[in-house]
Amino acid sequence: MAYLGAKSASGTPQAIINVIPPHDCYIEPFLGTGAIMQRKAPAQFNYGVDLNNDCIDNFPSCNLPNLKLINGDAFSFLENFDYAKHGRVVVYCDPPYPKETRTSKNRYKFEFSGDDHLRLLKLAKALPCFVIVSSYESELYAEQLADWWSFRFQAMTRGGVRTEVVWCNFNPGDIHFHTFAGTNYTDRQRIQRKAERMAKKFQAMPPMERQAVLALVLASLNE
Repeated sequence: MAYLGAKSASGTPQAIINVIPPHDCYIEPFLGTGAIMQRKAPAQFNYGVDLNNDCIDNFPSCNLPNLKLINGDAFSFLENFDYAKHGRVVVYCDPPYPKETRTSKNRYKFEFSGDDHLRLLKLAKALPCFVIVSSYESELYAEQLADWWSFRFQAMTRGGVRTEVVWCNFNPGDIHFHTFAGTNYTDRQRIQRKAERMAKKFQAMPPMERQAVLALVLASLNE
């Protein structure tokens, strides 16, 4: 399904998945094509919300456990969700791009006004969980999320190369899906090969040596 703002362009899902922390529950309140949800490691609980019923009807299940697709309003869902009962929660917000940042004439079925963007950003800052927001660079987002960790990457769109910005209300450390660790394909391949070599060396060690190495690694994580 063609969809304005879909995160399926080469490298885009990897860039976003790379910052998602370990979690028990994953929420996309602006599901769209669900490119991130389809590609990331599944959580114990998975929620996809969108006002556009076409997005809900056309979303493949991908054999996700406890997947709930909701044709509804993001604000209402986020404001009424029981975060305490779902352990570690990650909310990934990919709202409609601000109109002033777009180069395409394509439109969303349900548009966002300036007030809607401001309301979302204020809500995102108040949520009691991990929150990730992506959009094009805009003065409003930069101002409202000034104290959040952020990074930029280049994404190919129908209108050419654009700069996407990802904001997080945490500093990414642990990687939820290790196969996406790295800044690009070459870097991910390098890390994967390095990890495989280290794993083989570890497996070849005598049991006592493995225990000693593992103890030191675990101890270093707490330093």
